[in-house]
Amino acid sequence: MRTTIVFLFLLCAIPCAMSQPDDVMLARVEVTGTVSEWNIPVYAHLQEPTGKEYALVMATLATLDKSKKIYLILESTGKKAANEGYFIALERTPGARLQAGHILSVLHDDGLQIVVRATAKQVEELSMVGFDVAELDCPIIFRSPKIVESEVKHLTAIDNIVHSVQQETLRQYTGNLSGEWPVQVSGSSYTIVSRNTNSGTPIQKATQYVYEFMQTLGLNTSFHDWQSWSGANRNVIGEKRGTTKPQEIVLITAHLDSMPSSSSNSPGADDNGSGSAGVMVAAEILSQYNFERTLRFVFFTGEEQGLVGSSAYATSVSQSGENIVAVYNMDMIAWDSGGAPTLRLHTRTTSNAGYQADRAIADLFIQVVNTYVINLTPIIDADACAYSDHASFWKKGYAGLLAIEDDEDDFCGNYHTSRDKLATLNLSYFTAYVKATLGCAAHLGKIVSK
Repeated sequence: MRTTIVFLFLLCAIPCAMSQPDDVMLARVEVTGTVSEWNIPVYAHLQEPTGKEYALVMATLATLDKSKKIYLILESTGKKAANEGYFIALERTPGARLQAGHILSVLHDDGLQIVVRATAKQVEELSMVGFDVAELDCPIIFRSPKIVESEVKHLTAIDNIVHSVQQETLRQYTGNLSGEWPVQVSGSSYTIVSRNTNSGTPIQKATQYVYEFMQTLGLNTSFHDWQSWSGANRNVIGEKRGTTKPQEIVLITAHLDSMPSSSSNSPGADDNGSGSAGVMVAAEILSQYNFERTLRFVFFTGEEQGLVGSSAYATSVSQSGENIVAVYNMDMIAWDSGGAPTLRLHTRTTSNAGYQADRAIADLFIQVVNTYVINLTPIIDADACAYSDHASFWKKGYAGLLAIEDDEDDFCGNYHTSRDKLATLNLSYFTAYVKATLGCAAHLGKIVSK
């Protein structure tokens, strides 16, 4: 699905003639050695189509020179206005790259992703033409998180959980979220015709709807308000407290918001009504069981605007010192046009300090698929895909992964359009995916057998 275009760059440590040693620069730095040991603020650790790794940093020329690394200056950060941010963006729709040049200036293109300086309006436009976008909002915290237990033994309770997932329930919940029919919100009938973060009333109704849904399950439910330079909104959290290890927390997440940027026609059935419906079913079924660890079911907004909602939440839990042992993030899990039940589990690169902890979650998922005989073919991609809400937790040093459909060879053909509707989804594939999700989540939470 990804169009590979290889560009050659002259990499050097010769600063621009007008720059001063104390000017802070956005730069590409070639990865040699262990990135976690660098004495430079790293804002992204990325991989080219060839597999070559590099980092995006913001540092003074003096710091870059002192590092002895090979670097390429992209821009002086002094050029960034108060209403702008730096972003990386991944082309998902063929031709989007050509349109990007008409929206803004591209600072760097590695053949897979681009680096840009953009306003909130320009970020929205990039999403509209077919990009996934992530903000370079804070330096990465490099650490080796705790590795969760990845050995799976067949448990009757988890077998019951897996087989409790019903296709009709997923169809109903996805239709509820994507405007196929009215739902009850605050005691009144309302049709959720959009979940775009900037849609006003529609996204407020959507967040209220999932809040009330989790309340009815007896979960400890709350809103997490966030604000960034580009806007404000709220995430929704439901919690099932652990019995013996409540301080160890497992996050089961999805972004609730949708594209295109319409307040009247943005169904987002696959992106990401599917992931959100997966979280709803997980909350509904898992709330009936007890777990040693605390389970949190989280719906993020602001994902399509650069992961701003999850970034705010990850910052909050990190500053509070919360012990999040795993983040399982679902984003687009219901498109399968070819009939081959392939899915992707994205982790950090093998050179990253967090890779082993991410990989343990992915291995656990695969063991669940095999142990409970679920018709899926998982593929692990150790490519540091940074374009969904899991990446906000990677930046804080937490273990996590992105669970997504086959975004390499069978990516959703209705991505970020009003055609992304319930009728286009493969419900059998979707159901199998959520069965594996709940089995994985139950093992991560360490179920307490009844």
